[in-house]
Amino acid sequence: MCAIKKKIIIKVLAVLFTLILVVLISSAARLARINITDKKKIIIKVLAVLFTLILVVLISSAARLARINITDTSTPILKGLRSFFGMLERVTPFAAVREENSILHDRVDLLTRMAEETLAINDENARLRSLLDFRKLIPYTSIPAQVIGRDPSNWSNSLIIDKGSSSGIKTNMAVISTRGLVGRIVETGKISSKALLITDPNLRVGILIRRNRQGGILTGTPGGRCKIIYISLDSDVKPGDKVMTAGFGSVFPKGILIGEIEKVGREEGRLYKYAILKPSQDLSRLEEVLCIIK
Repeated sequence: MCAIKKKIIIKVLAVLFTLILVVLISSAARLARINITDKKKIIIKVLAVLFTLILVVLISSAARLARINITDTSTPILKGLRSFFGMLERVTPFAAVREENSILHDRVDLLTRMAEETLAINDENARLRSLLDFRKLIPYTSIPAQVIGRDPSNWSNSLIIDKGSSSGIKTNMAVISTRGLVGRIVETGKISSKALLITDPNLRVGILIRRNRQGGILTGTPGGRCKIIYISLDSDVKPGDKVMTAGFGSVFPKGILIGEIEKVGREEGRLYKYAILKPSQDLSRLEEVLCIIK
């Protein structure tokens, strides 16, 4: 660092000498053209300028030397601190604890994921057991299937199952769950099929109100709800009444629970009542179904 300081001092002196020489030459040329009184004034100005320039150069040089001294002083300290912390990181107990913590965190993450997967498997097993038990109880032959997707063109009112014609699935088969009616098969492929839900406006189901045995037609609405129409005006249907399939036609067997009436009303100009029905099965949470074989 001494060599650097010497170089700086030499550069400062060279700059000072150059500045002085330039100012003197300029002043001498000017003095040659003016009288003695003006010469004195110019000499005073020249000396003031020279003093100012020397002062500025010295202050700048002193500041640079101070920065160099600070850097020289702090460098060994910084190197020492870096070596100290590096030594701490290499000490065996600290390294071992850090590695053990990392391993424990990984194990916790693994166990958490395994626990979540186990819960999901247990839930699925419980649903499948319930479905198989239900299948044994109902008086129909059925084919179990899993819901694998939804039709993008009719997302809320249809679903795709993992069974098709190769498993015996045919169009117009009724689709049910352990809680009640779901819909019917409208399209079949070799290994998958599409079912239309009871909330679709294109689906019609003959129904019976369990309490008074009065009938009507169930249809879906554009809002994704279920509506019963053609209820007799003198019917005493009321909210809370259970509704089941009437067994009309060849699609839906008689006696399958559909849902519960929420609201009863009458549209102006109509000769019948209507009712809004809440399906017994939450159609947005279906994962397994049964397709009924006649």
